[in-house]
Amino acid sequence: MKQIKTEIEKITGSDRVRENEPMKNHTSFKAGGSVDIFVEPENGEQLMEVLQLLTAKEIAHMVIGNGSNVLVRDGGYRGVIVKMGDAFSYVRICDEDGNETEDGRFVVCGGGTLMSLIAKAAAAASLTGFEFASGIPGSIGGAVFMNAGAYDGETKNILREAHLISADGSRRFMMSPEELEMGYRHSLLQESGDIVTEAVLSLDRGNKEKITALMAELTGRRNSKQPVQYPSAGSFFKRPKGYYAGRLVQDAGCKGLSVGGARVSQLHSGFIINTGGATATDIIRLKELVQARVMDKFGIMLEPEVRIIGEDPAPAETARKDICDEYELVYDLHTHTVYSHGKGSIEDNVRVALEKGLEYIAISDHGPGHLFYGVNRNDFENIRNDIDKLSIKYQSVNVRNSIEANIIHAGSGGRHSNGLDISPDEFGQFDFVIAGFHFGCLGCSSIRNWLWSHGIRFGEKSLKRSNTKMICDALRMNDIAILTHPGDKGPFDISEIAGVCAETDTLIEINGRHGHLDAEEIREAAQVEGLKFIISSDAHTPEAVGSYRTALKRAADAGLDLSRIVNIRHR
Repeated sequence: MKQIKTEIEKITGSDRVRENEPMKNHTSFKAGGSVDIFVEPENGEQLMEVLQLLTAKEIAHMVIGNGSNVLVRDGGYRGVIVKMGDAFSYVRICDEDGNETEDGRFVVCGGGTLMSLIAKAAAAASLTGFEFASGIPGSIGGAVFMNAGAYDGETKNILREAHLISADGSRRFMMSPEELEMGYRHSLLQESGDIVTEAVLSLDRGNKEKITALMAELTGRRNSKQPVQYPSAGSFFKRPKGYYAGRLVQDAGCKGLSVGGARVSQLHSGFIINTGGATATDIIRLKELVQARVMDKFGIMLEPEVRIIGEDPAPAETARKDICDEYELVYDLHTHTVYSHGKGSIEDNVRVALEKGLEYIAISDHGPGHLFYGVNRNDFENIRNDIDKLSIKYQSVNVRNSIEANIIHAGSGGRHSNGLDISPDEFGQFDFVIAGFHFGCLGCSSIRNWLWSHGIRFGEKSLKRSNTKMICDALRMNDIAILTHPGDKGPFDISEIAGVCAETDTLIEINGRHGHLDAEEIREAAQVEGLKFIISSDAHTPEAVGSYRTALKRAADAGLDLSRIVNIRHR
């Protein structure tokens, strides 16, 4: 592959080609192995030349957009992944002849443009007809490929024409929805392999307020019925004729079923979600288990919508997962309750800790600065009283009062000048304080980091420097016991942060729910001498308290000396 890499670099430049690229960074599942060569062409001409080269050399390859419907097996993909990135992300409002105009009703968009961005542009131009797609993850190219749909709408109904490059890169051409043979979750592109570089959508003039209101309504319905807070590929299975896949999965008793870090969502059984640290193997095994149960009960074989590519891991890699049978968790210091974003009471969490044989548990609800699910300061005393009572009632497990403070930029003065959403004089209300970065707080670049985590990565270097300084300042200015899920929700310099954690005697968390530190981040952090790690469940439901297996697997896969994890021991 070295020679192919060199030849691709002659077309695109070396800065657009990477070797052994982790595909979890480019798929909505946030899981899976690496690809031999990853390339992001700068324009359509480069895309054509790359495809011609790979076809002539008979090199396995695949073109992706946002990666919202792709899963790469843990053994990786032996070949080339071509990503349609920023160069194929644009939206223009045009008239029938393709001339850009403010009052046109045609939307011209690059094949790599996110559906959410198209929806915003359409709404801003008072164009109706795209509302159904405003919450569909992924790009318009993928939507055409799959004829994506939701809420009784389908891509084929608004597509005027698709501009394509042939699979071998030899020609450009256009096709109508009829020529594309678009049907339920299907188009001719799935057989031809041709690539959508641009789509022209035909919409109608409408009322901006009504369009915006409908989009908000559909978003609210989606958020209330779908597990949008977890990595997934949307609806995992195609709808069998005459049935709903989610209902079949639920009625087969699979709701909440899990394998490793993969779980059938309890909110919507049609979704398989990554609860934190799931491997592609976990997801695939869960898929097969669900398929088997539905087949046994209903005689229907569910067909996945998700494209699964690549190779299975080597047997030796799979065998390493048995490391979890050698260790047990001693204490879990990062759990949430109904006082913030959790689903159970403090006593619910304590009971599960007792059942699982934990020696300690901490209640560490989200800091009060979070705009959506921060704990109310008025409840500080109530939480303390609850914990004091439970410490008497359940004497076999030590219950501690903590808080997961939100890290923000320091130096703004007043209560938050210490870089946290709790002030130094509030520290005394807790047995200890843990802290991490979250969206939804003022003073921490939430919007920029949210956009980055959703693939809109402008100004990445400056954002990384800012995020890293924000966390390091908070660590140095406060007595923080644990830094929670570093690496999640934005770009960070893990090596620098790990160095400050060692300097301040702060434990750095391997989080079982969020998947950070990930294996690569663990390896970076482990280079810092004297740094200690802790595994946390970050439980938001009582049953998740004490969960540690996915995080421990990740640490073992990263080659971490497990004696550096402070809260595990040999069975």
